[in-house]
Amino acid sequence: MNEDQQNSVPNFDSIKDVPEKLLSYVDKFVKVQVIKNRCFMGFLHSIDPISLSVILLVPHEGSYRTTVIPGHAIEDMQEETPSDNIKLPTRKSVTVPTESDTPQRKAQLIAWFKKNLLSITETGDNLTIGNVSVLPPYSAKDICAENPVVFMQIRKLVESMPPNFQA
Repeated sequence: MNEDQQNSVPNFDSIKDVPEKLLSYVDKFVKVQVIKNRCFMGFLHSIDPISLSVILLVPHEGSYRTTVIPGHAIEDMQEETPSDNIKLPTRKSVTVPTESDTPQRKAQLIAWFKKNLLSITETGDNLTIGNVSVLPPYSAKDICAENPVVFMQIRKLVESMPPNFQA
């Protein structure tokens, strides 16, 4: 690459303050140059706009290894062309419950807890089982508990509820 071509490729310093440019690298195959002359190549999964840390999906033996690179260590990042046998990994889709789903999910969860012989009380929108609360929209991420062992047990129970469970 001659000097003119090298100058036309944006370096990390010129793009790190432009959020739109950073976002354009997400899901692209990139080469990340870090301090101590190390280099990582993989698909850019996400980038933290504050610290500029990146999560890179690095191809490894037919699969992908997740690598977190702290923003302070990045010297340069540029898009590369992956070899033909490297394809962008598919992302898991996450369904976000809507507000109209919340009452149904609440009734479903109450019935699930009762089926599993747990005593449950409703306090406003919150479901309470002993010293554990489940908040709207009533997913496994909406559990509040001080005891981590109890928290994990309730979370496992919520996660084990079949999606088509009838209240």
